[in-house]
Amino acid sequence: MLFSWRYFSIKELFVTWFFPWHRDVVFANWRGFNPLRFFETLLENLISRLMGTLVRTFVILSGLVVFMLTFLIGIATTLIWISFPIIFIVVLVLSFRGGINPLGISGLLLWIIFVTIWYLDGTRISLSNMSLEQFKRHLIFERICGRLGISRKDFPIEILENQDMLADFLKARNISIEEYIQIGEWEIERMQKKIDDAKFWDWQQLKKMIPIGMQWRFGFTVNLDRYASNLSENDFSEYSDAKLIGRDGEWEILRLILTRPDQNCAFVIGNAGIGKKTLIHSLARKIRTGNEEGSFRNTRIMLLDLSQAISDAINQGQDIGEKLRMIFYEAALAGNVILVIEHIEHYLGGQENLLHPDVASVLAEFLALPSFRLIATSTSNEYHSLIEKQQQIAKYFEIIEMGEPTESETVAIMLRQLEKYETKKVLFSYRALREVVRISSRHNWNTPLPERALDLMMEVLMFWNKNSKQQFVTEETINEFLSLKTGVKQGEIGSVERKKLLNLEDVLHRHVIGQQKAVSQVAEALRRARSGIADSQKPIGSFLFLGPTGVGKTETAKALAKVYFGDEKHIVRLDMSEFQTPDSIDRLLGSSQLNQQGRLVTQIKDNPYSLLLLDEIEKAYPDILDIFLQILDEGFVTDAFGEKINFRNCIIIATSNAGATIIKNKVEEQASPEEIRSAIVDWAVEKNVFKVEFLNRFDGVIFFRPLGQNELKGVVRLKLDDFVSRLDKEKNIQIDFDDDIIEKIIKNGYDPVFGARSLNRYIEDTVENLVAKEIISGQATEGGKIKISL
Repeated sequence: MLFSWRYFSIKELFVTWFFPWHRDVVFANWRGFNPLRFFETLLENLISRLMGTLVRTFVILSGLVVFMLTFLIGIATTLIWISFPIIFIVVLVLSFRGGINPLGISGLLLWIIFVTIWYLDGTRISLSNMSLEQFKRHLIFERICGRLGISRKDFPIEILENQDMLADFLKARNISIEEYIQIGEWEIERMQKKIDDAKFWDWQQLKKMIPIGMQWRFGFTVNLDRYASNLSENDFSEYSDAKLIGRDGEWEILRLILTRPDQNCAFVIGNAGIGKKTLIHSLARKIRTGNEEGSFRNTRIMLLDLSQAISDAINQGQDIGEKLRMIFYEAALAGNVILVIEHIEHYLGGQENLLHPDVASVLAEFLALPSFRLIATSTSNEYHSLIEKQQQIAKYFEIIEMGEPTESETVAIMLRQLEKYETKKVLFSYRALREVVRISSRHNWNTPLPERALDLMMEVLMFWNKNSKQQFVTEETINEFLSLKTGVKQGEIGSVERKKLLNLEDVLHRHVIGQQKAVSQVAEALRRARSGIADSQKPIGSFLFLGPTGVGKTETAKALAKVYFGDEKHIVRLDMSEFQTPDSIDRLLGSSQLNQQGRLVTQIKDNPYSLLLLDEIEKAYPDILDIFLQILDEGFVTDAFGEKINFRNCIIIATSNAGATIIKNKVEEQASPEEIRSAIVDWAVEKNVFKVEFLNRFDGVIFFRPLGQNELKGVVRLKLDDFVSRLDKEKNIQIDFDDDIIEKIIKNGYDPVFGARSLNRYIEDTVENLVAKEIISGQATEGGKIKISL
């Protein structure tokens, strides 16, 4: 009865019985008194009222008929239900006397009783009334097990009677009692919603049907309807069923602003993916489903496609300003419209062009009207840089700043998103969802929560669908996907990787000769990072390599890139001697005035998983070192365009030749590497080459000492082996060297000033030139062999 009264809008239509069919909101395009136009408008109004009265009368009468029929049927049904025991006995007696099968009749009646009792008693799920065996067979129990990442048979149901045993069981799976309770509440709520949605006769479902004639007393907005979608009536977007989670503050502020008698325009600002659309579409859904019966009753949330309106005006040769005035006029006078303009910064930028003209002047004419309600959206940066300065419109808006949801709220949002994929069974364990949220911040820097977590979740789901080795998506699945995507090992350490990490010094020494102390410090930092105990808010590792040229600083960096990232190609190398002037900051971070990207930020955006090598850092402009203070401490830097660039997936190595004279003197004094390092650091601080706070930001300040005689032999042997391997691979030519060749190369080629680099040049000038002549002369051919001796 309540539904029929509401659906036919009997009270609403009776109150507005003699109202016009629709309010006249035609945009007036004439000035002064026009008698002909006046009488024409008057006649149209009378006709409209007559039509409205006739239609409303028909709907009211239809509604009253349905209302009375429902009342009579309800009375009859109630009387039958009350007298059901008597009817049941009478039917049984008559069935026996008339030869009718009493079992069939009684079975039918019992079925009616069962259905009625199920409807009355089975509307709410109550676990407290279930026995353990009943709970074990229930679908909710299976889904809870799925969230725990286990099968039904692996959950010992008896532990539910012992709080301590349950806590130990969950702790072994890194889940708290509170999280377990939350998982249960989620699954009960989900199943309860499914049960409630199936009962179309339930009041909560019936009131979702939009009543007849609720819009008849408001304006007939022909032009607005052409360019706007009525979200309060139909929403075909991905946000149609969006549920607002963890946005109580923003929701209350938005409602307060929109229900004011004036100053009732809201500006929702926040980065893309933070939930601006969800907030607006949630309001529309509440109106659409009858959950906003107060101030927003009969309100239309109209999503305006301003680009299409402007495009049509251009194509049809119309004045853009007049076209927009016509639309805004209808929105203001309709009486129940809340206009929504997304990305309004495209139209308020101050630089008018054909595609996106500046509509601020047109908009300013309507914002002062109390009946013109508008929700606009933009990002924080664009609002402050483009819109906030335009006081003629900014003063009419109240700001709603959207912050990121918490991690627990993000998990709830992800569960909501998974509804359409988890209809048959649970796909993501709770720990997997928690891990997605945690790890998404490190691998998707610029997108805020919840969007970055949702993006990663969907990528992992697609990966799992094609590579599903497990029953559920688990933390292992996420780490497999990220390892494949980034090229860097993630998650649990396998046996092969464990062996390599524990013997990392030996692996690095295959590429770096000597420098045991330096290699050991680097290896220890990498083990901390890979084990997960390092600070996740900083780069993977950061080191300052001190020492003379040609002692292995760059080779160590290359070896590190190869071991950790899998290839030397993952090196981003900057020669800091090129950045010695004040304009160097713009060259590194970019310039918004010149609309020019910076070298540093561009390369890191293109190679987020890399080793950043800063050669000769001491030669850089002093202010550049202050930039790296933030990078080393917080793991990010903001470029010239306001974008945060993520360095948390990088290893940062800075090299310096500072203090060459001190190194030479200390080596002659046979000082230890640690003494030399301390002397260089003291000298660099005293001479203001480096600030103390800059040095303290590194995980390690490591000194590379000059190479000894045995280490020089190792360097030469390594270089010759590389040359032999390269020639064999590229030319299929083998080379043999006499043992005394190595000492000859050191004797004739080594220059202490240039270190190992002098040996490289000597090998190129002698050995490689000799082999090149052999190849060109035809003495060395493919499949042949060359022997080199003194």
